Amino acid sequence: MMNTKTLETESNESITITSTINKQINKFTTPPWKDMPDLLTWKDMPEHLQFNPYVHTGYRPLQNVKGCLNSLFYMHNETINILTHGIPIVYILATVPTVLFWDNSFRFLSWCHLVGAVSPWCGSFVYHLFMNLERGETVYYRLLQLDMFGIWMSQSFGALPFVTASVFCLSGFLKWLTIISYCILCLWGLHKALTASSPWQRRLCFALPFLMRVLLTILRISRFGGGNPTAMVHVFLQDGVSVFGGAIGAMHIPEKWFPGLLDVIGNSHNIMHILVVVAVYSMHQATVRDLEWMWTMSNSKCGTSTNHTFDIPLINNFTTDSHSEL
Repeated sequence: MMNTKTLETESNESITITSTINKQINKFTTPPWKDMPDLLTWKDMPEHLQFNPYVHTGYRPLQNVKGCLNSLFYMHNETINILTHGIPIVYILATVPTVLFWDNSFRFLSWCHLVGAVSPWCGSFVYHLFMNLERGETVYYRLLQLDMFGIWMSQSFGALPFVTASVFCLSGFLKWLTIISYCILCLWGLHKALTASSPWQRRLCFALPFLMRVLLTILRISRFGGGNPTAMVHVFLQDGVSVFGGAIGAMHIPEKWFPGLLDVIGNSHNIMHILVVVAVYSMHQATVRDLEWMWTMSNSKCGTSTNHTFDIPLINNFTTDSHSEL
């Protein structure tokens, strides 16, 4: 009798274990989109996520970490924003290091460019993926600060090769005064970015570094400035495209004209993300040319003719190769 009961108990335990294993297997093999939650409307979202009244639908509900990760596998109104910043991370890490200078003279500037090129995508990818995390408004603003910090890394470290090339032909005192001044303005911008309380304040915190880059661009055009002359188109684009994208995002165009019709794709934030990708591509092209120019000029004397009228075959070959690789 005891043996029978023991066998029954062991059989039930075996069935329970098997059932548990099968449930876990089904849980891990079920595609994430099978558990896709119902998407919400703008009025259903908490106040801190109601930042664009012209995007009416497609909002993910508040979710845990797993739910946020699963949202990579179905379409919602943040999908384009996540993908346009997630894909560049892989692309940049796979291609950019191969075209930079890693010798002792330019290793720091190469690291600055690599970090500056990849940082905005990392911060923005994490922010947009986990912005609906069910941890409240405080965690949301921490994610937003991470996003702003990534942008700051691009504006500060990412711009140092441009700043260095622009003042390359100035005297040592003026050169370092300009570089240190730019770093101080960037630190001021970081403080303002992390303490800003509105979208416009977050955008304006980068105004002073931007104005200094404008002055350095004017310096590059003059006979006193440095930098590769073939990089000028990208020098204008790297900031011009970003400003244009930021203005579109701030004015909510074009969804302001077509409320509810551009909820998932084609709204201002989608367009801004794509334009920022173009801007960072131009920053990369300008930086590669400037690094090549500084490497070539490091053993030469700066002068009016060498700064703006020379034609170095090595530069032409390098920029052609970098275009083919990118």
